[in-house]
Amino acid sequence: MRYWSTRGLAAPVGFQEATLQGLASDGGLFVPEIVPQLDLAALKNLDYAQVAWRVMAPFCDIPEADLRALCEDAYGPKYGGAPAPLRADPWGHVLELFHGPTYSFKDVALQFLGRTLNYILTQRDERCNLLVATSGDTGSAALQSVVGCPRLTAVVMFPKGRVSPLQQRQMTTLLEPNTHCLEIDGTFDDCQAILKELNRDAEFKQRMRLGAVNSVNFARLLAQSVYYVWIYLQTGEPLQVVVPTGNFGNFLSAWLAYRMGVPTRRLALATNENDIVHRYFRDRVYERGQVHETLAPAMDIQVASNLERFFSMAGGGDQVAGWMAQFEKTGRVETPPLEGPEMVSGRASRGEILQAIRDYHEQVGVVLCPHTAVAWHVARRLPQLGPEVVVATAHPGKFPEAVAEALGRPYPGHPALEALRDRPQRVVSLPAEAKAVKLWLEGLSN
Repeated sequence: MRYWSTRGLAAPVGFQEATLQGLASDGGLFVPEIVPQLDLAALKNLDYAQVAWRVMAPFCDIPEADLRALCEDAYGPKYGGAPAPLRADPWGHVLELFHGPTYSFKDVALQFLGRTLNYILTQRDERCNLLVATSGDTGSAALQSVVGCPRLTAVVMFPKGRVSPLQQRQMTTLLEPNTHCLEIDGTFDDCQAILKELNRDAEFKQRMRLGAVNSVNFARLLAQSVYYVWIYLQTGEPLQVVVPTGNFGNFLSAWLAYRMGVPTRRLALATNENDIVHRYFRDRVYERGQVHETLAPAMDIQVASNLERFFSMAGGGDQVAGWMAQFEKTGRVETPPLEGPEMVSGRASRGEILQAIRDYHEQVGVVLCPHTAVAWHVARRLPQLGPEVVVATAHPGKFPEAVAEALGRPYPGHPALEALRDRPQRVVSLPAEAKAVKLWLEGLSN
């Protein structure tokens, strides 16, 4: 299997090299040359780790026995809980993806990806610096993924004042020698722009041995696609999912499962006031807007990187480089309809998020995090086609202030997260400039 850049100028590479590079040298995202079809019957009655390595094997150039061992280690007892349990509710199911070490869906992919990167680097006797941009949960999951991986160092950039206090403490209280946090005076889009600019500097990227574990890394999307295959295997019903998304990676992972042959009825995308992806699916116009600070900070994005990968894989082909050049120049591009099942979208305001948390708690007795509340709000306003699965992306204990506001009373949160309040923090503050981050990284390597 070879991987090509969406921009068409970088040489094709294998899975291991694409995973190490993260972003292609021409600034594009790696996409597989083909999407293999799954033998779904062969996956029935297997546990999650067994399903994972079988789904990913056709995409990988890792020996089967080693890939299996990586998945069993990632999703075994060390994970903390079941990776993707389905909880029944009156409308279908909720896919709870928050039972890993940082209580976020990002753990499902990053526990696998950290081990895989360490495996590849060990085979090559190399090291790698992972530069990460986060709007919330990716940061702590990325940092946790390198714990115990001596060939990896993780450097996380997060926007100052734009992640929840607990999300910040999950990052800044992890004081491992190979984990570092940079507080950027800007938005997540600024962090993401810095990441892309430094990755486009081929000499710097090679000298600093930069890699990426954001959803720009195809291996992360591949690992996330497994839980959409898992939904089908557990329910026996065509996929009908509602996915909260910011950078479009989680939704694209569901679309990838569809492309692998998972029967699909409808994919629904849910977001907050930062609704660039909702507006794209409504109008087929990808247009940058102003970033709004919300109760669901992981969605506070106005440049959804994985739309570029979707454009390429869904039929955009050679047009994608031109589309992205236009978007980078003008902040706007229009595309024709692209390939996929029925795909719909919706958004939720601050008041609607709070109301969704209240309503679900009153009707079911379970508390949702703000991002999951966005998805549930959107789900309730779609035409009902039968039982659906709402994807729950974080433990509500990560957002105690928002939950308390919704319920009108103090919310105790999660004991392990509350314990972080008194721990020492380590963070470096930098301006939203690529040159500032570049200088800091160069100092780290000295």
